[in-house]
Amino acid sequence: MDPCSLLDPADRSTAGLNVLGVAKEINGARACDWTVPATFGVTITVDERNGLADLEVARKTATKTKVGGRDALKVADKKAADGTCAVLLGMGEKASVQIDVSNTNFTDTPLACERAVTVAGLAEPKLP
Repeated sequence: MDPCSLLDPADRSTAGLNVLGVAKEINGARACDWTVPATFGVTITVDERNGLADLEVARKTATKTKVGGRDALKVADKKAADGTCAVLLGMGEKASVQIDVSNTNFTDTPLACERAVTVAGLAEPKLP
């Protein structure tokens, strides 16, 4: 699965991404990175080895949620207030998709989470 294919042009427009994704690799997993200069960035990582239960997430920063009909975790450190947020989507027992959002000014964590939830909602229907 190509993480760059998870957001088509209409999805990118909805998410406020006016740039094309750049394929990269993070810890052996395929990823795609969209960076809107001076605004925010989104990285989608497809982890084909670890399901939600396998991921090491600090429990105090994670909130269980659902995206589409899928189990998910929203991860944000409200105390750090660093303008970052992630949504982790389960994809069966042994795979997951991670959507990371970072605001360029490293402030407004709630906005980062809003953006991450939006992108997760757009990508989720395309997952197996």
